[in-house]
Amino acid sequence: NTRDDLLNSKLIIMWGWNPANTIWDPETSLYLAKAREKGVQIVAVDPRFTDSAAVFAHQWIPIRPGTDAAMLIAMAHVIVSENLQDDNFISQHTTGFKVYRDYLMGKEDGVPKTPGWAETITTVPAEVITRLARRYATQKPGALLAGWGPARTATGEQYSRAANVLTAITGNIGING
Repeated sequence: NTRDDLLNSKLIIMWGWNPANTIWDPETSLYLAKAREKGVQIVAVDPRFTDSAAVFAHQWIPIRPGTDAAMLIAMAHVIVSENLQDDNFISQHTTGFKVYRDYLMGKEDGVPKTPGWAETITTVPAEVITRLARRYATQKPGALLAGWGPARTATGEQYSRAANVLTAITGNIGING
């Protein structure tokens, strides 16, 4: 969606993204400022307290660099284990959900991908991961803006995949906001 559609969001997650200093689209910072003025909750997940976190975000979640996929996967675990996923969207627009659910629950490797599991990897407290997952699944529409920085690391494609899966299982694709 175009950046002006952020004004229709109830929650914006800026993940590894610092639009105050980098330009993806013209007027991004303007629409983030307008969204904040409107009362849209904005969360920044980033190892650094960036200018964007300082200016736009209501909450900054520092994360160990290169561990973003683990947090996204743990958020998916919360959403699925608490049955907060959008089953209608999943059944109509995705394939492989059962296999992914089994992976989240640890059926594949014996390790459930819980927020506690992710905390040891990311340094983000399990309670913070759980709260953000619940908010993203229930405060619709939610915009997860996954920056490119975390994807430009070894196995960074897993971050991109995990972010895309999270948007899909919550049904936050193809809607306003």
